[in-house]
Amino acid sequence: MEKFDKLDIADEMLESAIESYLDNQKYFSALHLAGAAQEIYGKWLRINGGQDFSTMMLDHAGKIFEEPLDRKSIKKEDKRPKNSIKHMDSKSDRFAHLNPQLDSFMAISEAVTEYLILQRPETDNIKRFKSYFISTKDNGL
Repeated sequence: MEKFDKLDIADEMLESAIESYLDNQKYFSALHLAGAAQEIYGKWLRINGGQDFSTMMLDHAGKIFEEPLDRKSIKKEDKRPKNSIKHMDSKSDRFAHLNPQLDSFMAISEAVTEYLILQRPETDNIKRFKSYFISTKDNGL
């Protein structure tokens, strides 16, 4: 049995998510892979005393808005698209309600952000996704 670094595993999943999204328009695969990678990156950031991206954003939003935020509900909704495609607990769970292109884009964006916070090596796929991300104001996503 071999030993594998889970950050390397997450890197491979993120690379595959980007390829699924940009090259093949396989948005469900991209969403699932990016979500799994983000979970590993986020957990590693927290284990090392840092914050994952969604916590950083909630902290920032908490400073802007005068009303308290329901952080648990917001985080649950943030993860809903990924969880809705990977779980089926009853007949009512048979169908997932989401926007696959947008939801996978958001999952990849969050995973890439945490990847960069962790100072992982910037691959060609990461660069491609960053370029795509910047172009979204022009491409209509």
